[in-house]
Amino acid sequence: MEKCFDENKVAKLTGTAIQDDETFKTEGGFIPERDQFYFEMKQGDHVFMVGFKDLLICLRLLEEMGEIPKINGKWWTQIETLYGGELCMVKYKETK
Repeated sequence: MEKCFDENKVAKLTGTAIQDDETFKTEGGFIPERDQFYFEMKQGDHVFMVGFKDLLICLRLLEEMGEIPKINGKWWTQIETLYGGELCMVKYKETK
């Protein structure tokens, strides 16, 4: 049986992105693990931010689930260097 979802529970991008750059300003250099981008999302009247690192984890999960083609390992290595080694440690756990 196909799962249905309530469209009202789905968050949508608002088109706004910000960089958490307070440390960037004081330290004088961008460090992705610390100074990441956040994307504004809206679900009904609720507005919240989702970090780029979280989106990378979602991408990794989609890859692990076989929902998207495998991404070049070199690319993941570069991303891991920027955003932390735990990205490649993410594994999909099927729930029943």
